[in-house]
Amino acid sequence: MKSVRRVARAISVVMVAVIAALAVTVICASEEDRIELTQIVENLNNEEEPGRQIDWDSLPQEVIAWVEVPGTNIDEPIVQATPDVPNAYLHKDALGQGAYGTPYIDCECSVDSRFVMVYGHHMSDGSVFADFARFSNEDYAREHNRIILYERDGETVELWVCAVDIVNASCERLVVDQEVDFKKLIADADLAFGNLSEDGQLFAFTTCSYQTRNSRTTVYAWC
Repeated sequence: MKSVRRVARAISVVMVAVIAALAVTVICASEEDRIELTQIVENLNNEEEPGRQIDWDSLPQEVIAWVEVPGTNIDEPIVQATPDVPNAYLHKDALGQGAYGTPYIDCECSVDSRFVMVYGHHMSDGSVFADFARFSNEDYAREHNRIILYERDGETVELWVCAVDIVNASCERLVVDQEVDFKKLIADADLAFGNLSEDGQLFAFTTCSYQTRNSRTTVYAWC
């Protein structure tokens, strides 16, 4: 999993270096060459961002999606829980790299549901979903409000953070309800960042946090 991340980030660095080198060349070029080089730079800048190139064939079939939050450590595979063993991925690593679990979609929904609940561990080293706990800080949440979901069928979905809620799991329960009123759910959250349409999808990324002994932070994002 870490090797996949390193390759993707290296590609981004190379593209930035290429554009920077071309810009310097433009400054030093003749008038005729400058026109041609300027066009090349503009074309590179205007090209649609290719996004992550995930080699799905190299990943287990259990991995149905991949979530990335730019500017954070969140860069993780996602699996689907099943009703017979709903909490299996609390400890089961779909990539076979340890026993620390895999972010997973609640068995009562799927990646295509109207409301999608995704759980992930808050690791002490800052990995998996740990950075979602930091969204309780409003400035941090606004700065990292874009979430990218790559699906196994090749679709890339852009999600936008619309609310953050902190609950004490000792006395409150996170409920997966496909008929939930999105607007009310967001209005009742601790932080809310704007209106959303009832026609879209709402994702809820949930991890442990430490406001109390048993707190959970849920980051709501819609598309």
